[in-house]
Amino acid sequence: MDITDAKAMRALAHPLRIQLLGVVGVHGPITAARASEYVDESPSNCSFHLRTLAEHGYIERAPGATGRNKPWQITGITQNFNRDQADPDAELAAVALGDVFQNWEFERMRAGRHLPVPEAWKGHLYDSGSTLFLTPEEVDGFAANFQQLIAPYIGRITDPAQRPEASAPVRVFMATTLAHDLMHKDTKP
Repeated sequence: MDITDAKAMRALAHPLRIQLLGVVGVHGPITAARASEYVDESPSNCSFHLRTLAEHGYIERAPGATGRNKPWQITGITQNFNRDQADPDAELAAVALGDVFQNWEFERMRAGRHLPVPEAWKGHLYDSGSTLFLTPEEVDGFAANFQQLIAPYIGRITDPAQRPEASAPVRVFMATTLAHDLMHKDTKP
């Protein structure tokens, strides 16, 4: 899902909504009451935030929802947004969403780093960072290659039958930013 609408970006720019979107993606279809167990919030608070996500097309009611049992399902596994928007309002919203999203990702990784690693996973988790000299077109290619790399595993998110027995949710995060601190003052944009 490519997000270009400023209101849709603002709707997602909330840590609980980002967290709930992940819960719906991995555990959905799921009710607000069940989702609340994953995020330590009240079912009514989760219901409010899930409705907000639905208003902007991130999730939808699962087929066959009846009575009080009205589960939500995700509409798109990936959410892509770019801060370089033609509309100045959308550009500001994308920057705000990027801030919330990156803070959420880093806090999530930081928290995971302090938890015990099961024996089967030891030696298989890593951190990596690189500073590369790339053109804008090469960054586009890099992002396309990343999407192609993860594509075979995307179906496992919504279809538990595709998950191998020894699998577990592993968060993969990629961001590209200019390394302003390494740029000469004459070459900074």
